[in-house]
Amino acid sequence: MTYLVWDGFSLVEDDLESTPKVVDSYLVKDHQVVRWDLHEQRFARSIDSDPWNFLHEVRKAIPSHGSWFPKIEWHGGNDFAVQIRPAPALRETTSLWLSETPDPRTQPTIKGPDLDVLAYLRSRAVNNGCDDALLISADGFILEAANATVVFWADPQTVIVPSGEVLPSVTLAATIPLWHKAGIKVIYQNIRHIDFPAWCGSSLHGWTPVVSWGRGSGKFTAAKPPSVKPWNAQLRPTLHS
Repeated sequence: MTYLVWDGFSLVEDDLESTPKVVDSYLVKDHQVVRWDLHEQRFARSIDSDPWNFLHEVRKAIPSHGSWFPKIEWHGGNDFAVQIRPAPALRETTSLWLSETPDPRTQPTIKGPDLDVLAYLRSRAVNNGCDDALLISADGFILEAANATVVFWADPQTVIVPSGEVLPSVTLAATIPLWHKAGIKVIYQNIRHIDFPAWCGSSLHGWTPVVSWGRGSGKFTAAKPPSVKPWNAQLRPTLHS
């Protein structure tokens, strides 16, 4: 892992002792990213400084070949940094653990302020044999996973997107036009139950089918959803060639 700090003109190897206020991360395969522009725009909307010169240099700093998972950081003011990290192994399915407490986030639409509590929930999910934690509102509505968006399939031609306050998903935003083009209806509504087949979507893993749900230390099989492969192939051709 290489840590690069923005000095106002270029990226240099250094350290920042502060905790980042806002972050973003995305899979880079041979310098290709699914909607790189949307990741940068989400990052820029979440901060109080102009990040565009920094973001331009980040693109140049990422190696041209190989799989990488950089994390861009804003520490306040004009303090920016990027971690150039090798991409971890990608998973093809997802098991989601149902947290017994309501969504604890304070700023759900911004990636950064709640990273510690999300990491804690994900660690609890992993300790109970799952991949990630499902976040549920105080009213009992499904929101998203700690590290991913979640959608449900009412039928093969109808996708249900939870309508609560969530982090704007780049994976979802990139896929919706493909669904519309294919004649698939997208419905935004609150949903309380997990009887419908589900997908989990993230910038790292792409779309993965939810194959099981966890509650406490137990797990039960999820309803079988449509295949994710055609949609991942359209979103991420360099990963499926």
